[in-house]
Amino acid sequence: MGDIALKTDRTIDYRRRRIAIDAVLVSSFSAIYIVFRSLPTYPMLGIPGATFKAGDIVAPLFGALLGPLIGPLSITVGTFAAFSTGAPPVFLGLDFLPAATSAAMVGLMTRRRKKESILLNGVIILLFLALPYTAFYIQVGAYSIPFIWLHLIGLALLISPLSTKAASKISIQLPRVTNPRLVDLGRNLGSLFVLSLIATLAQHLMGGILTQAVVGLNFNRVPGRYSTWQAFWTFVFWVYPVERTATAIAAALLAAPVIVALKRSRLTEYFPGS
Repeated sequence: MGDIALKTDRTIDYRRRRIAIDAVLVSSFSAIYIVFRSLPTYPMLGIPGATFKAGDIVAPLFGALLGPLIGPLSITVGTFAAFSTGAPPVFLGLDFLPAATSAAMVGLMTRRRKKESILLNGVIILLFLALPYTAFYIQVGAYSIPFIWLHLIGLALLISPLSTKAASKISIQLPRVTNPRLVDLGRNLGSLFVLSLIATLAQHLMGGILTQAVVGLNFNRVPGRYSTWQAFWTFVFWVYPVERTATAIAAALLAAPVIVALKRSRLTEYFPGS
């Protein structure tokens, strides 16, 4: 009985310690996210005066470090706090969803929850296609090309063993290591690019869902100065592959040194394991 009681006490102590650490992580990383959320990058297509924020670039890192729950929660808290620091809402307060989706995708992949990440990605694609203003095809010369062609490649990449291998390379759920292969910057950079590309494509579709919901369904308008939704999506079709690739590269360049540094330290034990 004494051993059982001791084991129970240790379990309770661990849970209390975990809750306290998670609370500190959320408060700390949400404060960090406020800064990134306030830094503009490039214009947001179809939303006059709006720009993508650096928070979109840091989202995959939040997922890798904090997991699929604490990462998105930190982004959500940071987004609402950033509304009062010169980063007003664009999507009626739902602005946290795209970056939170990106963090959740990476968090799931790096916590060996690949099936859930595939399910999340599939649901986002189906929801986007189900909305009334979605353009299924874009006319390119004599050919009709699916608007989500790159997102389908991202889904195939997610399903493939390549994403599993990439996730295992950057996972911080490892003891302190000195093996050069585990802390090599180049290897981590390539793996982070793969995961960040998958995540930022899911983030892009979430942004498309919000654009339709807010601009189309709520305000009954077409984004920007476009006469039709088809014209709007045609313009986005030509631009989003460049945007998503550039975002994935920037995210990998930002996250790789941080991941490498953590792998060389004892700090990994403080980050959530699920």
